[in-house]
Amino acid sequence: MNVECLALPLANRLAHEYQQGNASALQFFAYHPYEMQAYQERLEWLRGRSIQHREKLTEGLYTYNKKIGNKEEALSQIELLRRPDTYVVIGGQQAGVLTGPLYTIHKAIHLIQSAKKLSQELNVNVVPVFWIAGEDHDIDEIDHVYWLADRETRLHKERLNLNKKGRMSASSLPLDEEACQQFLAQFFHGQTETGETASIRELVETTAAASENVAEWFARLMAQLFGKHGLILVESSLPFVRELESPIFHTVIEKNEQIADLLLKAADRIATAGYPLQLQVEEHQANLFLYEGKDRLLLERQKDRFVNRKAAYSREELLKLAAEHPERFSANVVTRGLMQEHLFPSLAFIGGPGEVAYWAYYREVFELFGMRMPIVLPRMSITLMEGAKERLLEEFELTVEDVLTRFGTWKEEWMERQEPHPLQQQFAQARETIQTAYRPLVEEVVRLDAGLRHLADKNAELLLAQVAFLEKRLVRALQQRDDVAHTRLRRIEAFLLPEGGLQERKLTFLPFANKYGLGLLDRLVEAPFAHDGTHQIYYV
Repeated sequence: MNVECLALPLANRLAHEYQQGNASALQFFAYHPYEMQAYQERLEWLRGRSIQHREKLTEGLYTYNKKIGNKEEALSQIELLRRPDTYVVIGGQQAGVLTGPLYTIHKAIHLIQSAKKLSQELNVNVVPVFWIAGEDHDIDEIDHVYWLADRETRLHKERLNLNKKGRMSASSLPLDEEACQQFLAQFFHGQTETGETASIRELVETTAAASENVAEWFARLMAQLFGKHGLILVESSLPFVRELESPIFHTVIEKNEQIADLLLKAADRIATAGYPLQLQVEEHQANLFLYEGKDRLLLERQKDRFVNRKAAYSREELLKLAAEHPERFSANVVTRGLMQEHLFPSLAFIGGPGEVAYWAYYREVFELFGMRMPIVLPRMSITLMEGAKERLLEEFELTVEDVLTRFGTWKEEWMERQEPHPLQQQFAQARETIQTAYRPLVEEVVRLDAGLRHLADKNAELLLAQVAFLEKRLVRALQQRDDVAHTRLRRIEAFLLPEGGLQERKLTFLPFANKYGLGLLDRLVEAPFAHDGTHQIYYV
């Protein structure tokens, strides 16, 4: 067995208690995520709901997936979706460069495994759909990758220059060939050449060359990585998606005040239950974006008018625009779930801790649209563990759980147990010299003015404290630079707890593939991961 499960607390308390099955958190959702009865109830609800646009949806998905080079296995899954007895598990992510942080890969794996598992357990067709949030304009969140550098003792960040302008989204931001080549040159310069490097280089270069923008590059990479496992990809700005979403845009505009009111009431209930508020909701929010040229601008409601930075519209004008030009509209974090639920027969939505906390606001909003919130399944969380790092842990008598739960405390205690550095003796001598030279001066000051004793003593304490501060900083820096044990500890920390967070939030997948081959992904897809909210340690 190469998988170990750990019960790690989530930083987001609402998501953590929901994952634990606490009633105080479950009240904000329509189903329990880990009870089979919930899936059977959801399936029955979906069977009573007809999707009139299913043929248009599958045609659009097929055309798009064919364009980005998705595999036959994924295209076959789309063909299954034509049938009224086929359902989906859906989740998504921003279009990160080189697939972004590891948790994007983990979410895709969870989608694939959940679809297979639910198909068997419910005896129906369930297919995995990955929703690419290509319209997000937080380009600073997607334009970089991290990998381990300096003998894997520190995190290196490399940014792709995307020449961001205004409020352009990833799906409309051109992929500059020269900038991309420079970025990839830096990426491969930072990797050790292995027998796998050439194939990975070919993968990223050919997908980049075929892509017009960042979102398409992401889609092509994901298709190559996961297509043979049947992962269907959809990107939020696609014209056929916009056309099918038009009725929901229309209803959002019509019922805008009611949506805002429901969100405010949900925020009150969440706060009353003692949870911190994940979303900032205000009465004037319209919960839609509108494109003005290439800029994706947030709409706000002012009485019966809708405004953004560049224009203002009456409700009637906006409704007409939604009917005639739905491509100009875009969902926000609130309405994106409505779009997914309208488009797809969603058995379950897979989301990270932040997404789970967002969805706690939406139950009544779904009901306003005649929908029912799907099962919200917390995303699988995984740490990849290498043999070399496992041996380092054994040297320190540490476990992965120790590192992920109490490493800071352990490290401080370990530092205090180490042999004194030679410089510490010199600092001790310096303190003694300072005291020897300073003490007669203090006594002379006190003889001249007895009221200055407290000030003189305090001054001596401050002087010695500055010496002690310099000693601590310098000795620790030298130990970390020169000492083998400190170097090994830095390797453990950089690998398992980069910048104090989980590995999956910083490191990216391709450096692992460079070491172990792209077949690592196939092994992960087939790995016996538990779908119970525990953190998974996968021993590579």
